[in-house]
Amino acid sequence: MLDFERVQIALENLGATADAAESHGTLCALLLDDAVFATWLSHTLEDLPDQGNVLAAERLGVLEELYQLTREQLHDEELGLQLLLPDESEDFGLRLLGLASWCQGFLYGVGVVGIGSDDRLDVEARECLSDLLEISKLRHDEESSEESELQFAEIVEHVRMSALLLYESLNPLKPESTVH
Repeated sequence: MLDFERVQIALENLGATADAAESHGTLCALLLDDAVFATWLSHTLEDLPDQGNVLAAERLGVLEELYQLTREQLHDEELGLQLLLPDESEDFGLRLLGLASWCQGFLYGVGVVGIGSDDRLDVEARECLSDLLEISKLRHDEESSEESELQFAEIVEHVRMSALLLYESLNPLKPESTVH
C-alpha cells in the first residue's frame, strides 16, 4: 500500500475535500460499481488542476497509483485489500479518527453509486453496511492500551473484510473457462 502521509500530502496540495483515509474509503466504494479514476477525482477534489501544472501532475500520479493499486487489491483472489489508514506509529486517537473517516468515505461512496438500498445486497452485505455505519461514529478520545490496540486491529480487519464481502457480493468472481 502507498504511504498514508504521501497520499495525504498529495490530496492537501490538490485541494481535496477529504483526508487520505476518507478518500480511500470513497474510492473502495466507488469501485464496487467499477468507477473510473476521473469519477473518484470528481468526488475527491474541489477542482481539477490545470493540465500544464507539473507539480499537480505529479500529485495526480500518486492518486492514480492509489487508484490502480486499490483496484488490483479488490480483484485479488487472495483478499489483499489494505485500508489506507494512519501509520501505527501515529497517536491512537488519530488512527481511530482515520478508521472512522475511512468508513464515512466508504458510506459516502455507497450512496453515490446507489447501492445502499440495492436489492442485490443479501442480509450479510446489509449487516456489513450497518457495521460500517457504527464504526464511522468511533470517538477519537480513546486511550491506547494493549486491549484497545487489539480491538482496533480486529475492527480494522472487520472493516477490510466487510469491504471485500460487499465487493464480492456485487461483483461475483467468474470462474475462468478452461479449453479442453
